[in-house]
Amino acid sequence: MTAPVLADDVAWPIAVGLRAAIREALSDAVGGAPASCAVVPGRDVAIDDCCAGQAWVRIVRVYPSTAEEFPNPRGTPVGDGCDDGVFWAVELGAGSARCAPAADDYGNPPSDELLEDAARTLSDDAARIRRAVLVDLRQAEAVDELFVAEQSSVGPSGGCVGQEVLVTVLTALCVDEMR
Repeated sequence: MTAPVLADDVAWPIAVGLRAAIREALSDAVGGAPASCAVVPGRDVAIDDCCAGQAWVRIVRVYPSTAEEFPNPRGTPVGDGCDDGVFWAVELGAGSARCAPAADDYGNPPSDELLEDAARTLSDDAARIRRAVLVDLRQAEAVDELFVAEQSSVGPSGGCVGQEVLVTVLTALCVDEMR
């Protein structure tokens, strides 16, 4: 039995490359290497194993763009041929989650030290992920331009807290070549 051939040669290779870079970047993180680091499906990340550490890359959207309009989608219809300069843009979310400090068995809130330790751990993760984006992703063969957007907090929810940065790449892959 042969495996089906993957049709997505635009977003998937970029997402997998970033995941590999993030896995390497977090291998010696302050909070330890996350137990899970994967390309995940969906608009929202299911943060369900944060106490073991969880990192992700998600494909947010893929759209045609030009060098002049990037990081925005192309504002006019896609014409024939790559001479129009229409390339694929891929927006990714890259983040991590860890355990959130919680009240003790007596209902006492977490100490300042526990809160700051959690914040320091996430800050370290965030810096490592940003470096993976700015260095490793920028050097990927299919990446022509890179736009880093906001980094935002995730949670706390269900005992987990995290952060995610949005990044968009303009690929060197012409839209017309995808037909």
